[in-house]
Amino acid sequence: MKRTNSYDGLGILISADAETRLNPCIREVEPTSPSDRMGLRQGDRIISINGVNVENVDFNDVLLLIKQGLNHNHLQLSVINESLSF
Repeated sequence: MKRTNSYDGLGILISADAETRLNPCIREVEPTSPSDRMGLRQGDRIISINGVNVENVDFNDVLLLIKQGLNHNHLQLSVINESLSF
């Protein structure tokens, strides 16, 4: 995912478990945003950022990984859609 001049930001809100600050997920996706166009959905669980597993990583470190990716104009999120899990 890359930023564009036509949109400021990625169009997602990310959160984690309130008690443990682990298991990041997508809380909201803004319609027509880059994230929406890439197919990200509310409730998707983020499992890696640019190849780094973040399932048991503190939320502050997750945000740092996202910021680093954006600073290098390359952000790859791997997600699991919880509504599709069996």
